[in-house]
Amino acid sequence: MSHEQSHPPPDTHTDRTQQSGPADRIVSIDVIRGIAIAGILLINIRYFLSQAGQADEPVGTDATIWQVVDDVALGKFHFVFAFLFGTGVHIFLTRLRAKGRSTWVYVRRMLILIIAGVINSALGGIDVLASYGVLALILLPLTLLPRWSFVTLGVVTAIVPDVLQLVSSAGGVDLHLPPLLLPLLSFARTFGHMVLGFWLAGLGLFSSPPRAYVTGIFALGLIGSIPLWIWTGNTGVGSSDAHEIAFRTAMVPGFMYVTGLILLLHTRLGAKGLSFLRLYGRMAFSNYLGQTVICVLVLPPLTSLGYISAPAGLGIWAVIIIAQCALSTLWLRHFRYGPLEWVWRCGTYWETTPLRWPDASRL
Repeated sequence: MSHEQSHPPPDTHTDRTQQSGPADRIVSIDVIRGIAIAGILLINIRYFLSQAGQADEPVGTDATIWQVVDDVALGKFHFVFAFLFGTGVHIFLTRLRAKGRSTWVYVRRMLILIIAGVINSALGGIDVLASYGVLALILLPLTLLPRWSFVTLGVVTAIVPDVLQLVSSAGGVDLHLPPLLLPLLSFARTFGHMVLGFWLAGLGLFSSPPRAYVTGIFALGLIGSIPLWIWTGNTGVGSSDAHEIAFRTAMVPGFMYVTGLILLLHTRLGAKGLSFLRLYGRMAFSNYLGQTVICVLVLPPLTSLGYISAPAGLGIWAVIIIAQCALSTLWLRHFRYGPLEWVWRCGTYWETTPLRWPDASRL
């Protein structure tokens, strides 16, 4: 598996829709995005179980298992997903401008994403796509700001909402925050994660070999995560404070995950061991919405049979991820893009892009 951006096909200058095709992808981003999608379902599986009719609160071993899942995944993979989304925006806009394409291509792309998010919510899923599309439209004009102010905006919006809500909830301090401000803080937080992904992508975060600062970020993230996990554990298994701390401090281990995976993917063992997630991550759009469809259809019959324990819930999660990885691999042996990725691409460029691979070309 190559760690570098693959070489583009030799005659792409005649087809302006090819600037972000499969041959142009950065493999490490696809792998990490696949891990993020799997991690988001790991958190959402409890929500889907409750929506399917499981009302009992976990106790005992189940409560401990779900607390560990919170510690490892809650907020962390949403950070990774938003961070990679900002990275993708940087790559897309860079290629778009290099090709001389109109910015309306980008706007159209995000409008389609918003529509997809509305559909996902209607199906019963926990959706981030609509908000991502809106925030990406807000991000577009802000990329014209001086670099220092753009980065400052990203850092402030990523940190301040979490600090305010931690002080208010886990700290027990009544800040008298207006109710309407709370959803705005949530949007600001996600926006900050996107800005950080956009900025670090421009600094060559995914270059090969990794920049020295990648190791530094990983080390700081690891050192910072240990006391946070201890803090969470000391608040009590399954407590609301433990949940809040795990979510509000997610950016620290989130950075550790991103940079640690980058470093791991530049080793032979890591590249080989995680390569199966490359195609899963390339079909992230299809797999994200597919998770909602699968859970909405499959979980109600299962919960009707009785209480689903934490180990059983994790088993269901693993089966879904394995099945989606297998289907993604099979699909991309015959097609250039995932089904929803292809629709998104055609709508983005307002052109029909070939879907099937030529007989002589396979991934």
